[in-house]
Amino acid sequence: MTEVIFEKVRRMAAEVLDVPLDTLTADSSADTVESWDSVQHLNLILEVEQNFGVQADLEHMDQLQSLGAIAEWVSRRSQSV
Repeated sequence: MTEVIFEKVRRMAAEVLDVPLDTLTADSSADTVESWDSVQHLNLILEVEQNFGVQADLEHMDQLQSLGAIAEWVSRRSQSV
């Protein structure tokens, strides 16, 4: 995962989840962020898809459970396009 991609994902998450940016790390997930529920998870993935031009199928949606995992997935998808 690149630092640039992670920072973009982190900023999107802060906005979507309505939490301070400095509270989010690569390990942030629904288990650690109170406002991160299933609806907000979908909103975050949709935001990432739109901003990076990638698309997650249902299999990937289940794997993208932390900000680090999301950024890593975007990084891999960006390199394969």
